Amino acid sequence: MNLKLHLTDDTQLRAHGFVAGSDLFAEVCWKRPIPGSRLDEGSLWGTPVAMRRLAELATQAAIQAEEEACWQAHQAATEAPQRGRVA
Repeated sequence: MNLKLHLTDDTQLRAHGFVAGSDLFAEVCWKRPIPGSRLDEGSLWGTPVAMRRLAELATQAAIQAEEEACWQAHQAATEAPQRGRVA
C-alpha cells in the first residue's frame, strides 16, 4: 500500500461504517466522492480494528509532533540569551 495524505486544519473529514457481505468496514472520507469513482478515491477504509489501530498511531504521531515543537521552542528560547552574552 502507498498512501500520501496531507491534512490541514481546515480539511473536512467524514466517517461512517458499513457492512459489505457479512464484513464490517469503517471509512474516512476527506473529500466528496465523485459519482462513479472507485471506493478508494478520496477515502480510506478498513476493518474497525485496523482503523482503530491507525487512529491510535495517528494520535501518537500528533502528540510526538507537538512535543518536538515544544522542545524546539524551549531550546531556541534558552540558546538565544546565551548568544547575546558578552564575555
